[in-house]
Amino acid sequence: MVYTQHLSVRVPWHDRGWDGRVCDDPLGNASCVLLENIGRRRNDELEVQHAGNAFETLPEGLPPCAGERGGFLSGQDRVLHTTHPYAHSPALRTLRSASVPLPAWSVHSIPFRWLNRELLHDVMDQQPVDGYSSEAEERAIAQLGFDPPWVVHGDNQRAVIDTFFRDVVDGQSLIFFYLKHAPFENHPRRMLVGAALTASVTLPGRWPSDGPTPFANHMWETVVRHTLRPDGSGGILLPMQALARLAADGTDVTEALAEAPERRWEFSYGTEHVPADTAVAALLELKRAAEAAVSLGCGLPERSFDWLDEQLRHAWRRRGTAPGLPAVLSLLQVPHPTFAAREVVSSVDEGEDPWPLLERALGGHGGPAAVTSLATPTRRRVWASLGQRNRQAMRLMARFDLTPEQVRSVYHEETGIPLTVPELLQDPYTLVTCTIDDADPVPFEAVDRGCFPDRQLTERHPLPVSEPLTEPDDRRRLEAAMATVLLRAQRQGHTLLPLEEMLEGLEGLSSVKPMRPSDVVLAAHKLRAEDLDDNLDYNWPQLCRTQVADGTAAYKLRSALWRRHTIREVVDQLRSAARHTAPRDLEATLDAVLGMRGGAADEADEAEARARQEKTAALREMYESRFTVLNGPAGTGKTTLVKALVQRPEVMADGVLLLAPTGKARVQLQDKVDHPAQTLAQFLSKSDRYDADSARYLITGRQPRDRQYGTVVVDEASMLTEDMLAALLDAIEPRQRLILVGDPRQLPPIGAGRPFVDLERAARQRHSGSWPRVAMGWAELTVLRRQRERGHARHDLMLARWYSGDERGPDSDEIWQRLRQGQDMPTLRAVPWNGRTAAQVVDDVLREEFGVVEDAYGLSFATSYGAGTTRRGTAVYPDFFDAPARCGAWQILSPVRGTAHGTVELNRHLKRRYRGGSLENALKGSRYRKVPKPLGAEQIVLGDKVVHTRNGMLRAWSRTEGRVVKGYVANGELGVVTGELRAQHMKRAPRSTEVEFSSQPGRRYKYQSAGGEDDVTLELAWALTVHKSQGSEFDTVIVVLPAGARGTSRELLYTALTRQTKRVVLCHEGPLDDLLELTRATGSDTARRFTDLVVTPDPRTVKTPSGASGGRVDARLVHVAVNGVMVRSKNEVIVAGILEQLAPDAWSYEEPFKGRDGRTVLPDFTITPLSGPPIFWEHLGMLDNPEYANRWQQRLKWYAEQGVLPEKDGGGPHGILVWTSDEHGVNEPEWRALAQRVVGAASIRRARPAPVKKTAAPPHRP
Repeated sequence: MVYTQHLSVRVPWHDRGWDGRVCDDPLGNASCVLLENIGRRRNDELEVQHAGNAFETLPEGLPPCAGERGGFLSGQDRVLHTTHPYAHSPALRTLRSASVPLPAWSVHSIPFRWLNRELLHDVMDQQPVDGYSSEAEERAIAQLGFDPPWVVHGDNQRAVIDTFFRDVVDGQSLIFFYLKHAPFENHPRRMLVGAALTASVTLPGRWPSDGPTPFANHMWETVVRHTLRPDGSGGILLPMQALARLAADGTDVTEALAEAPERRWEFSYGTEHVPADTAVAALLELKRAAEAAVSLGCGLPERSFDWLDEQLRHAWRRRGTAPGLPAVLSLLQVPHPTFAAREVVSSVDEGEDPWPLLERALGGHGGPAAVTSLATPTRRRVWASLGQRNRQAMRLMARFDLTPEQVRSVYHEETGIPLTVPELLQDPYTLVTCTIDDADPVPFEAVDRGCFPDRQLTERHPLPVSEPLTEPDDRRRLEAAMATVLLRAQRQGHTLLPLEEMLEGLEGLSSVKPMRPSDVVLAAHKLRAEDLDDNLDYNWPQLCRTQVADGTAAYKLRSALWRRHTIREVVDQLRSAARHTAPRDLEATLDAVLGMRGGAADEADEAEARARQEKTAALREMYESRFTVLNGPAGTGKTTLVKALVQRPEVMADGVLLLAPTGKARVQLQDKVDHPAQTLAQFLSKSDRYDADSARYLITGRQPRDRQYGTVVVDEASMLTEDMLAALLDAIEPRQRLILVGDPRQLPPIGAGRPFVDLERAARQRHSGSWPRVAMGWAELTVLRRQRERGHARHDLMLARWYSGDERGPDSDEIWQRLRQGQDMPTLRAVPWNGRTAAQVVDDVLREEFGVVEDAYGLSFATSYGAGTTRRGTAVYPDFFDAPARCGAWQILSPVRGTAHGTVELNRHLKRRYRGGSLENALKGSRYRKVPKPLGAEQIVLGDKVVHTRNGMLRAWSRTEGRVVKGYVANGELGVVTGELRAQHMKRAPRSTEVEFSSQPGRRYKYQSAGGEDDVTLELAWALTVHKSQGSEFDTVIVVLPAGARGTSRELLYTALTRQTKRVVLCHEGPLDDLLELTRATGSDTARRFTDLVVTPDPRTVKTPSGASGGRVDARLVHVAVNGVMVRSKNEVIVAGILEQLAPDAWSYEEPFKGRDGRTVLPDFTITPLSGPPIFWEHLGMLDNPEYANRWQQRLKWYAEQGVLPEKDGGGPHGILVWTSDEHGVNEPEWRALAQRVVGAASIRRARPAPVKKTAAPPHRP
């Protein structure tokens, strides 16, 4: 059989379908510019002028996306012009620019991983590269005069490229086109867009030259023609552009996106090899996504489906029976195992099993020379010593596309759950279930393709197992699939799944055969949730039982069961321990801290007095309790209380450990509390409970636990997953107290669970409702002092409260009326787009708020985010020396990243409009350049505001210490590029970009590009995603909200609206009522997670007030009325239940009521009688709060002015007003009596009762 090698090729996002024309909306394509070659070179103004035109019509030549294969589906021949990257060096100055002919329907492919010298060593471990000379390479580097990361010598380059494309067969090898960046939020890491067959491969030649060079130089661009055509023949192209339009309108297109089945690097480095099994997986994924796209109304030619089916048949046969042979040969220590496996497979006919041939050779019984050469005497002895069962296990593992590390861990029983050879031979799906919690779990789909391949392969070569797998509903297959569904659900935040969600997950798997088990099948296999155990004495099987609120069983992974147990056990132990006794001078400690913060007491200020009162009560509880959950919105002073507690001498003497989930939060915690802090990863890695390579938090159960800290505080605890918290509680034994600090209203964590929310809600239940809001092990801060206008609540926070999930106060809808009227409030401003682009809106807001205009040297823009000024002659320039400390003056936030209104394009726009001069200075030749070259795809230069994107240690120049130091830079830290500046004594231009971060004044960190993928850990940061901003604060925040953007949740908007200390500008494209709809619990991401850390969840399908479906949520986190409509408090649920009994179908929740003065309010309940005025029912939750009570009096007055009068006064001509309150607790009988009195007096249409089945009595027989 001729071995056939498949390929992957990266293409950039293109809004016309890669047809060889400029994008229709170039500025809307903020995805392609994340590829450095496009980001550095795209001429936005030129492309806008030539939008939709053919590449060839551009006056400056082909656009940069042509060099990244942006026209791979063009029928036009073209020529790509390229220059040698080192032609500037003296050794290669005779090299000329070269032309690469690109025929129609082709791509130029460069295998960057293979041409990277360091990575080439890994490649050559797997297969030889004939003709490669290390000695020639070393000589070429010496002659070049510097050491680049790439293969330099032309003969070596040619040897690598020849080897890479050697087994690509015209008309048989598949080529997969994939995206690295796309305008879909939360899209897969790599996305397939289409596939075709290779039609021809044209290898490159030598670089043209005007004279000799010290060593040979070879071009890299290999031209590959393919068979895909725009009509869908010869391949398949997913309707990505149509899907992008649907996504922009708010449609969930997730199921129609094809995730590239990357195991290692098959879809990275521009061009790569795709193994045969991965090719099958990719075709199956393309087929699944294509069918999903059709169901969304996106058409696909039938011929593309026919092509997919045909290629799947061929791909299955070429995959054969041993895609895992390289990994097995690696276990046997065969040199170049990938190459050796190809030699073995090529020695048998297509569709034949190569294992018997290998087995005969290793047994010393001869065979083809290519195979017998592998059977050295040592290897034959090793083979003979293995025993029949071990050899059978190796043969079985060869059926699956496993990595060498996976084969090794299975063979040596080093998987997360040890797997023996007999167990493997009995159930190959244990490869999935026994590794599901490992750093590199074996994917279900990889095993499934080996167990259920093409039917002819199955019949001719049965699976070598002790118990045959013959049907798709085999218990072993179902169990592994269900465990996989649970594992992937954890990535979405769930820690358990009810049956309904489990069946949906099974159907969504990209499996060989459909997975739709009936209840009868599950019962027969004892795989119903109620058939499973929840025993912690075992680590097997993986599937466990848990419960939901109605007593129904649900599914859970056993590892998740252990995490739940670990957290519960420690929390219960702490809660049951004796409480501490607070010292008498505790309040004095708080006063001292507040005094140091400049918060002088003013008892005349009632709000200030309330703030101190609740802080005093909360601090006392934190001191006395062994376990405390402290929550409160941003600006209420949570960190102040931590500082006060830490400053207690007896607390400090007993040891204090401050922790935060992220590096940025650690920096802020340490600075505010003035005590060393660590990230959880830093702390847990010391006890092997954090694996940096896989970013996993681990429970080891090792004893003894760390007891050196009396008090442990975790800040920003809402960002903790259950894995993180369980690993921490497995590692420590806080002798005195554990305190979790956070805001449950913010975005939920990325990963499994929502432990802070669950623990906080459980502790909240012990609170009586009185103020201060303190109960045993729980405290909530409510008075916002950082963000408060004199005498009344700030308007920005009145709006934020709508997204908090907290009970809103009377007259709270006043804020929406102000926004509708366009009022500019001191802390809040709403700016409709009114047909402008997001970039135009941002320009106008910056001009109106900060005086930013297009001026010389971008001066007004630079000074708006902290730059000073310096004068040279008559000219005034920005001076960025002190800018890092003031770069938080304003911040743009967007919920999305890769669209015209996303952060990438907004940053590009600001740079293009206001920073063009600085970029020109950085692009000058080295002789004249005084600053470093632009860095990365975003062309970062002196004065740019940037964000660091990866935690780690970096080298920095410390001005205060006068030396180079190493410092920790956290993901999310913000700063400004301040250098390197060329000094008079410097003979060369600066090479390093220097950044000073706002959190680390006086330290300038150095950055350089190494030339690899994703090697620059800086991004432009005038605009950030809301997720990236979590834990930060800025003076003014400009929130850019596109209409219908998916992923815009209640928590996301709450987070965005609480990042400011002074003012927020809300720039909205859609109507304000769309934003009002998101305030409801149907817009909550947190409520959509199913967890059981403290109590069982209550999965329920809910409705919006309009009656539309709100999806499935955990009703314990929201308030669901009896008719499925969600309300805002638990007592409103009681009122709604009463009304549903007395006036079914005649009441509504938060129905807008427009007064005679034009103001619109949202009464809690509106009862509409058949005749007479409507009845408005308001429920009041916080009358003990003076400000709340005052607002209620204002609301009463407004109602009266509109002709709506209280029921006790006989009502009014335009409405009858009634109200209930929590002031004296829940009084359901009184509320019911009020409803009967009011509703009973009205003419209400009663709903017809549902018919009840009755059985007629038998006739009487005498």
